[in-house]
Amino acid sequence: MNQNIIYYAHTTDGPKDTWQTLLDHLHVVAGLARDRAEYFKSGDFAYWAGIVHDIGKFSMAFQDYLESGRGRVDHSTAGAQLIKSLWERKGGSVQVYLATLLSYIIAGHHGGLPDGGATAMDSGSLMSRLAKKDLPIYDAWEKHVTLPSIPTMPRLIMDRETASFTLSFWVRMLFSSLTDSDFLDTEHFCDPGRFEIRGRWPSLEILGDKLDAFLEQMLSNAKKTPVNAARLEILNHCNEAARKDNGVFSLTVPTGGGKTLSSLSFAMKHARTHALRRIIYVIPYTSIIEQNAEVFRNALGDDAVLEHHCNYIHPDEKEEGGDEHRSADDARRFRLAMENWDTTLVVTTAVQFFESLFANRSSRCRKLHNIANSVVILDEAQMLPLPLLQPSVMALRELAYNYNVSLVLCTATQPALSQSGKLSCGFREGDIREIIPQDRSKALFKIFSRTRIINLGKISDTDLVQRMRSERQVLAIVNTRNHARQVFQTLGKDPAHFHLSARMYPEHRSEVLEKIRQRLKDGLPCRVVSTSLIECGVDVDFPAVFRAFAGLDSIAQAAGRCNREGELEIGYVYIFLPETGMPKRAPGFQRRAEVFQMVSEKHRDLFSPEAVNDFFTTLYRFEGLDQKGIMRSLSEANKGTPFPQFFPFCKMASSYRFIENNMVSVIVERGETARKLVGKLEYAEEVSGILRQLQAYTVQIYSYELDALLAGGVELVRNQFYVARGGIGYREDEGLCSDDPAHWEAGEGII
Repeated sequence: MNQNIIYYAHTTDGPKDTWQTLLDHLHVVAGLARDRAEYFKSGDFAYWAGIVHDIGKFSMAFQDYLESGRGRVDHSTAGAQLIKSLWERKGGSVQVYLATLLSYIIAGHHGGLPDGGATAMDSGSLMSRLAKKDLPIYDAWEKHVTLPSIPTMPRLIMDRETASFTLSFWVRMLFSSLTDSDFLDTEHFCDPGRFEIRGRWPSLEILGDKLDAFLEQMLSNAKKTPVNAARLEILNHCNEAARKDNGVFSLTVPTGGGKTLSSLSFAMKHARTHALRRIIYVIPYTSIIEQNAEVFRNALGDDAVLEHHCNYIHPDEKEEGGDEHRSADDARRFRLAMENWDTTLVVTTAVQFFESLFANRSSRCRKLHNIANSVVILDEAQMLPLPLLQPSVMALRELAYNYNVSLVLCTATQPALSQSGKLSCGFREGDIREIIPQDRSKALFKIFSRTRIINLGKISDTDLVQRMRSERQVLAIVNTRNHARQVFQTLGKDPAHFHLSARMYPEHRSEVLEKIRQRLKDGLPCRVVSTSLIECGVDVDFPAVFRAFAGLDSIAQAAGRCNREGELEIGYVYIFLPETGMPKRAPGFQRRAEVFQMVSEKHRDLFSPEAVNDFFTTLYRFEGLDQKGIMRSLSEANKGTPFPQFFPFCKMASSYRFIENNMVSVIVERGETARKLVGKLEYAEEVSGILRQLQAYTVQIYSYELDALLAGGVELVRNQFYVARGGIGYREDEGLCSDDPAHWEAGEGII
């Protein structure tokens, strides 16, 4: 083999002396990957993955491909096979096993982590890739690459029963380190302008000082009330707890206790004390994200918060038409940071966070290594989906136990996430430390206990409406969109009557909420019928609230909308069973309501820590906590093997869906902004930015409702986007009425 041949990794439009050499690429990627994985003491393994990931490009077949641009050459399988054969020859059984784990990463660095496979006959599996015989010859690597010694396995905290999960998680974190490094070096060479836009985020020291100044100003302007005094005490407890060692914390704060800024203050001080890299704030709903992110921006500045969710639109994107390639550099900087979370403060959804932890594609996994050595705040922690509770908690355990993550479980109704009963994968007993001292918790809850719960039993919609009409300002929360509409129709049209549900697009809901807040502030009559979307993160304050039976956590959230500021001596929360019963399509919802009824008979204070713990532990006994079999598939795949090494990465990624979505998106072309965006959607080449803006005008409907929509006048634009032209079928008071043809009159929704 001619040692003078130069092998290349990437090309340009210019002569070969402008191309990137393969050796440069391998060394840079290996170094970057090592730096990333050092945060979880696995730098030597990441270096190995980086130095051999593109070793197959040493074949003449691949170099010819670079010259011609024709065909495809498998270059990733070569590195996987090489590391397996080298470590088999130079090591023992443990090294062979570790080589198998690394081969997942190398084989999957383009196409995604493959399933392990039982035999070489399993198409696309790692076993089939390692047995592949027809690879181009790539032995020129021996003349150019010097390989390091074989590293030893880092010490991972693991249990025998869940070792396969721990090791698969480690593989995914190494995969993240490699793929992000590969992307960044390739981008640096192929698109240096894009690469230069990255970064320039303020440090934790700067942000911490800004937050302290903001809180000091806010507190100095706050009224001297018992509620504000309690909020200050909660903030002080958070600041004091920030000095404690890394680990798992719970922040159990009554609704209205100021947990958003208090938890952020804890995270800032804790991260600075322990040299952690970033703060990741995980929130269940985009509506809460938008609200919390705005609070953070007010405190820290517009350039401080990376808001990562499907609805986020940077201000520059709005101004420049919504297309990514036309956005200003600052908007692009935010978009690029979403790829790998290489920033200081991330605010994201639980869907984005948890589904990434179980993903197998490089685009979703790139960010994972940046979670290590960080503070993760899990807001409304009780909202982890029960069918995925075992794997979800196991992933949180891994972050806390093996990746130096300080985790904060933040809620008014703390779920029982320690090992007990069916939650065998919970945190070890005693590992979750409460930030609020036990001797102060009950006193604080008592201060925020501004409501009285009254059980009305089963009542009709007519009775509910009569009770609402007897109140000047009142909120009724029911369990389904259809029920909300029925109650609202029974309530009757009146300027003081409002309806809120997911049948209304987000921008419209925001407009209605502003009207509601203004009427409440002005002391005007205001009667609202809503689904549960008003419960989390929506800052409204009613003297009376009616809540259809639900889980204890939902009842507590509803109570948080009643006498929120404590301006009344007492507010009243009436819970009731609708005469139509519980939702038939949601058996899990019905179970939560049944368990709440059981628990409510045993506890005088329904929102006490004892009652909340009783609710969740009882609920777990009745529910499957690994309904997709993610934990089971890992253990079964490795049954009888001395070392777990068969990981169903593809299956795990497809099975772990935080929200089961059988919904269809319909864009409501209502109002001037929506009409302009739909017009652009029809002809624009690049539509991703336009679609992000149209999220604010989109309603999710069930797939079975689609036929009625199409018959009513909804059109399919570009053969993939459903659009209600002119807002057809959309009512100002009720939103999209797909199931009622009487509402489908052309132009009805135009404003």
